[in-house]
Amino acid sequence: MAVPLEDLVTLGMIAVNIVLTLILVFIYMKNYKAVSSKLTLGLVSFAAMFLVENLVDFYFFNSLLAKEFYGFTSVTFFVNFIEMIGLLLLLYVASK
Repeated sequence: MAVPLEDLVTLGMIAVNIVLTLILVFIYMKNYKAVSSKLTLGLVSFAAMFLVENLVDFYFFNSLLAKEFYGFTSVTFFVNFIEMIGLLLLLYVASK
């Protein structure tokens, strides 16, 4: 049985979220080295925890798809889409 497109798109969005979060971690670390404030340290910590969450998501959904358990990711499609928009906005603000 072929993997439904919606499941592949959701997995792809999680992968994009991992990349966006990695970029944020590096930007925040660079800012922390320059400023050394508690706020930037908090941003680094938050982004790192967000990265862990996305890595766990990716592993979890990839495992489900490997076991041919399809359709489950449709529940999280919207959440991952909103998360990706939020990460893009954070990345835009952080890169300025």
